[in-house]
Amino acid sequence: SPVPYYEEALRRDPKVIRNNNALGLCYLRRGQFAKSEPYFRKAVETITQRNPNPYDSECYYNLGLALKFLGKKEDAYKAFYKATWSNAWKDSGYFSVAQIDLENGDYELALDHSLSSLDRNANNSKAYVLRSAAFRKLGRFEDAVEVATAAIKRDAFNLGALFELVYAYKALGDEEKG
Repeated sequence: SPVPYYEEALRRDPKVIRNNNALGLCYLRRGQFAKSEPYFRKAVETITQRNPNPYDSECYYNLGLALKFLGKKEDAYKAFYKATWSNAWKDSGYFSVAQIDLENGDYELALDHSLSSLDRNANNSKAYVLRSAAFRKLGRFEDAVEVATAAIKRDAFNLGALFELVYAYKALGDEEKG
């Protein structure tokens, strides 16, 4: 287990970003979300000490995950959104923000954020499903069909896209295709 190594490293220097992030990830992967949160917060505090927009925002994204699993959606939203600052986490950050938008019923914003995710990573099959669901929730069934169909063309085994396609066709009254 790497935990004792990271704990000792942080005992010697509690501000090392890599060690805080790594130990937080160890706890996050074990489902110990509350235990992971302070390590991610410390990493964020350290990385933003001199620059509010750090070159790497992985610890923001990981903090967002911990907060989301703890049911702190507003704080998670802010952390995910801040993670979009760096290109490495832009697609994941925007996708996570779009998930929360969809969950909150803010479908237009979910469309915007999922598009930002796809702009950075056109292979994000889940973002296509999210877009199709948002279109369907808005009553824009033709758009939902179009996005789901495009997702299936990219990945024939995208079961989420197939699900959305069926529901969009049913909403259009086309039972044969649905």
